Amino acid sequence: MAAKSGNTTPELTVGVALIKLLEQYQVDHVFGIPGVHTIELYRGLAASAIQHHTPRHEQGAGFMADGYARVSGKAGVCFVITGPGLTNIATPMGQALADSIPMLVISSVNDTLNTPHARGMLHEMPNQLSLSSEVSRFSHTISDAEELPEALARAFGQFSSGRPGPVHLQLPVSLLGSAADEKLTRQINPQLMGPAAQPAVMEMAAAVLNRSKRPLILAGGGTRHASNELQLLATTLDAPVHLTINARGILPFQHELAVPATCTLPSVRQAVLESDVVLAMGTELAATDYDQYKNNGFRIEAELIRCDIDTAQLNNNFMADIGVPADCKTTASALQQQLTGGVDRQGGARTTQIMNAARAELTTEMKRHIQLLEEIRDRLPDCIFVGDSTQLIYSGNMIFNTAKPQQWFNSSTGFGTLGYALPAATGAAIAADNKPVVCLIGDGGLQFVLGELGALKDTGLPVAIVVWCNNGYREIKTSMENASVSTVGVEFTVPDFVAVANAYGIKGVEINSTGKLCEQIESSYDSGESVLIVVNEDEIMH
Repeated sequence: MAAKSGNTTPELTVGVALIKLLEQYQVDHVFGIPGVHTIELYRGLAASAIQHHTPRHEQGAGFMADGYARVSGKAGVCFVITGPGLTNIATPMGQALADSIPMLVISSVNDTLNTPHARGMLHEMPNQLSLSSEVSRFSHTISDAEELPEALARAFGQFSSGRPGPVHLQLPVSLLGSAADEKLTRQINPQLMGPAAQPAVMEMAAAVLNRSKRPLILAGGGTRHASNELQLLATTLDAPVHLTINARGILPFQHELAVPATCTLPSVRQAVLESDVVLAMGTELAATDYDQYKNNGFRIEAELIRCDIDTAQLNNNFMADIGVPADCKTTASALQQQLTGGVDRQGGARTTQIMNAARAELTTEMKRHIQLLEEIRDRLPDCIFVGDSTQLIYSGNMIFNTAKPQQWFNSSTGFGTLGYALPAATGAAIAADNKPVVCLIGDGGLQFVLGELGALKDTGLPVAIVVWCNNGYREIKTSMENASVSTVGVEFTVPDFVAVANAYGIKGVEINSTGKLCEQIESSYDSGESVLIVVNEDEIMH
């Protein structure tokens, strides 16, 4: 963990008051790189209970906060400087926005605020809010100290009672260091509640489900906190549950009704078409989960019931016959209580049929990848898999499941950024409570964030980094070949990753068998030391 120094009680400034308020919201970790514009954010940090983690780039701060938020269930908090700090973290904010991950980005801003006229100031950006508003739920300037408690209350209210995502708050440099009144440290705790479904709407939805013969549930990332309720609902309804990538583990891999297979597969799409009622919960029904190759092959012809905390989603992509604007956890519980139950809809048999057909559609290479992932999972059931856009992840997204929610997440969908997995795995390890963490990243993606090996080393936590090497951007190369486009820009020089890891004080090894890979991952967890494992894809898979 990063060391603290200067643990004296500081005078009360706006920056110090901000730290005190964050403590009251139970923030225990922040991610950021100090700069001349944010020094006053750090005045109260050493005397607080909040642990600071320093990435090597603000992009790393955002991805660390993302991984931390997914595993802890709390907002990931970042401190960044004016201008380049915010532009650098914009990509992680875009990823968090796409996946509805709670992230609080606190930045400084020049005292001129959003002037359209260049003044030649350090880190000057004419309008930071214009940039950040495109990658956040909302962005706000705290121009007066009195606004601080209210702004933080609004941010954390968004995380707890709205659709989560990044929130950006910026404070002028001079305001951060100005004297503050004690009242600024008093947390505003309004009774915020998300939208609630009307009883009549719930009765309509339950009536439709009760008379269904072949119901199917589509569960998205919005059900992450509703695992128990959704399992009980599915069992009572006796319905297969399709799990999107961000919903893997909501029903565990052993569950007889779990369908952790992408709707890109024809067999899964056919199962949706053959259903008479589809209950979609916490999912956008968007292309990255249901129509990845954009061939318009995914259709819903059954009666559609949609539940989402974001009312705007109820008719997005697919129009709901019955829209339930409410939290998935409370809705699943309320629906389950209104189901008659005891009806044999052959849910288990239908699930087995769907999964067998889906596996048969996989390529031999995909099957080998999934077999490897399952071997790691079976050896370490609590393992958290954090992935980038790389071959193992693509295959796992097709068909793979875990024992619990938030044990499988990656950046290959949604915003689809590279360089995510290493810093996100570091953030996950901080929140993991001594659970094993495996980072799955390609040789291309890792070169986006090699410096973040240092940030991982700083934490002293064990992460097994599996570097899937094919000397280029293989997925893009294959797509170019399939489109009869010359393969330009997809092959590159690969460094000696083992030597780079060793330079950061992290053990680096090369392996040539799946058995040795699993052994190295287990050894990392048992020893409490990180390891970087270089895997040559052609050698290990053939």
